[in-house]
Amino acid sequence: MIHAKGAHITIRQNKVVYGLAFLLAMTVGGGCGGSKGQKNGGDDAANKEVVVEGRVSLRGSTPFTLLLLEAKDGKHYMIESSRVAEELKRLEGMDLVVTAKVLPEVQGETPALSVKRYDLLPLPTGERPIIGVVYSQGRDGVYLRARDEVLWLIKGDFGPVLASYGGATVWVVGDRLRQSSPMDRDLKEIFVTQYGVIKE
Repeated sequence: MIHAKGAHITIRQNKVVYGLAFLLAMTVGGGCGGSKGQKNGGDDAANKEVVVEGRVSLRGSTPFTLLLLEAKDGKHYMIESSRVAEELKRLEGMDLVVTAKVLPEVQGETPALSVKRYDLLPLPTGERPIIGVVYSQGRDGVYLRARDEVLWLIKGDFGPVLASYGGATVWVVGDRLRQSSPMDRDLKEIFVTQYGVIKE
């Protein structure tokens, strides 16, 4: 779910059924595809680590849904069910970059990926989201520990809201303020204008 002033977008959260990968290859990729030359080429690419930019989406209806990555170059990739995939479901519709391995088990024109890492790309506004874990220190305020270990003090109306998500992984954007303390370069401030919960 994305939270922003003046906007409330509900992100669907459905269970990925990886066993339907073959069916999705038929519907998205236009068929199994499948001269022997194509199959051998797929085997050569399997297990290789790739970096792909694109947008995740959910296809189908509950309980038969699949998580799909629509790459910027027009290619489609199925995403293997995993802990990371559960987080990606909550980022549906957002632009991101993933580092993944191509799985050899699925043949056809729609390859499958086992995603190891991901990061969010800038929003249409040009703002790049910060991903981190929320925690509160009582009267001292609400903080976000980013992936790069920088500590952000949350400012603005969303501070109390984010305090209720202690321990959750979220993304935030907003006005990055001046350094809180010249003595602590790892502590910064951000006036949050938009956020989303990735993992509770």
